[in-house]
Amino acid sequence: MDSPSKLENLRFVASLLGVIRHRMREDGEDLLTYLIDIAYLEASDRLKQKSPPAEASGPVPRRCLRSVEAARTG
Repeated sequence: MDSPSKLENLRFVASLLGVIRHRMREDGEDLLTYLIDIAYLEASDRLKQKSPPAEASGPVPRRCLRSVEAARTG
């Protein structure tokens, strides 16, 4: 299992990406929102994989999928 500092770093990065994603979406920056969404999903997925089972079972926000789908279709 990874050290606590690695898990803390993943939590920190996912949190920051969530804030940045929200700001970019509000500003109408579709491409930046899409790219940040991808990074956010990657950080969240890695966090789920590296977290202990009880911790990994918590919900991971997936609202960003809307902009990913919009970018693919639009």
